[in-house]
Amino acid sequence: YFYRRLIPLVMIPNASVVERLVFRLTGRSLFNPIMTRAGGFEPRPCLFLRTVHWKSGRTRDMVLPYLRDGDSYVVTGSLAGRPKDPVWATNVRAHGFAWIRVEDRWLFCDAHVAKGDEREALWRRNSPKGEYEGYARMAHPRILPLVVLRPLHSETAERPPEDHASQAISTE
Repeated sequence: YFYRRLIPLVMIPNASVVERLVFRLTGRSLFNPIMTRAGGFEPRPCLFLRTVHWKSGRTRDMVLPYLRDGDSYVVTGSLAGRPKDPVWATNVRAHGFAWIRVEDRWLFCDAHVAKGDEREALWRRNSPKGEYEGYARMAHPRILPLVVLRPLHSETAERPPEDHASQAISTE
């Protein structure tokens, strides 16, 4: 009950800005424990996802819970059950790559939205206790995208471009 009362604080307009700032400073999500415990589930580890916007070309950042699948990371585009996919999923579809920060390391990743049998297998592992079932029902007929991020282990892997929001904060 306590965590359900905190949900309105997570839904304020600037909450994602606060979440990204806290994650940059601490490497931990502020809101993931609130949202998962409010749903009766255990919190998951989170990663920092950086994509390039499909239209503007600017970088976009998100803090997302992930599932580890071998060498890959899987994130779910639930967008709290809203009818549209999150912008970051559209960015991945458009470009096929992203950067992630996990355990204080930046990794350049090949990225794709899972389909068919791959998606079904990942869905069963990603939501074994029904963690995303409520969001899937609310989003229906939209199918929640499962984005697979596979780090490219190369000495020449690109560093992520600077985040425009963090530059604005640091210059003030």
